[in-house]
Amino acid sequence: MLRLAVSRILSAVPVLLVASIVAFTLLRLAPGDPALMSAGLEAPPEVLAQIRADMRLDEPIWLQYLAWLGDLVRGDLGTSYTDKAAVTAVIAERLPATIQLAVVALLFIIVIGVPLGVLSALRANRLTDQLIRVGSLAGISVPNLVVALFLVLIFGWWFPGILPYQGFVPLTEDVVASLQRTWLPAIALAAPQIGLVARLTRSSMLEVLGHDYVAAARAMGVRERVIVWKDTLRNALLPVVTVLGVQTGFLLGGSVVVETVFGIPGLGRLLVESFNIRDYPVTIGVMMFVAAAFVAINIVVDLLYGVINPRIRFGYGAGKE
Repeated sequence: MLRLAVSRILSAVPVLLVASIVAFTLLRLAPGDPALMSAGLEAPPEVLAQIRADMRLDEPIWLQYLAWLGDLVRGDLGTSYTDKAAVTAVIAERLPATIQLAVVALLFIIVIGVPLGVLSALRANRLTDQLIRVGSLAGISVPNLVVALFLVLIFGWWFPGILPYQGFVPLTEDVVASLQRTWLPAIALAAPQIGLVARLTRSSMLEVLGHDYVAAARAMGVRERVIVWKDTLRNALLPVVTVLGVQTGFLLGGSVVVETVFGIPGLGRLLVESFNIRDYPVTIGVMMFVAAAFVAINIVVDLLYGVINPRIRFGYGAGKE
């Protein structure tokens, strides 16, 4: 397991390096002048030149990147152009809202998607299976934006007062109010992923249920509940865990629309706001944080493979992939 962890961590370094080069270059090539937006349209040329020099925007892109990379290695993401605060502090301020939203959405995906997939597999080609498959397909096909707007319409116009649909309350201030304001955006964020997990769990379960050892266990009189939940589901979880890992990264970095619709001050909204005002340090800082979180989650998923299926752990310990 240690060898697997070290291997995955080492392989993540070039991935993050390439991601940083691409993100930094594309951001610098995007239209817009941070100095002009900071000083105003009426600023004289000498003032703009001084601001560009302070922001190091007058240097070649490769020099700007090397300077930024050197600061990053020391744990410094830079300083925001707008409020002059450290980027790490700006991200830390917005991070709790995004994490809370992502965790609740992930719980919805697991608690709803996996049991629906299992039920669909156990009732294959029956009415229950058909209903779950149609519902899953509908969930996958509907974008987060449509689900979010529909929830706002329901709870903000048709049935107001049941659940709040705007704003965010930290858990440290009021646990109940915080969770109440998290349900709707979490549902909007999780809805398409629930359908994907349900369909993947169904196909994986059907494949495992067709193996000989399942038929042998049934012939030996092992209870169906034990076969399904202890043996079959555990072997069927590998592809599901992979998708859940990818979805977790998406939940952290892809909640821009949901956070905007529900007025949640999270990382997704921060990314859009900082890009609109060309606050390069904040934008690249958020992008790299999300990339690092995505890579870390995938490493955890690889390690979970060894927990779910010991053959992977033992095979890697013996020098086999």
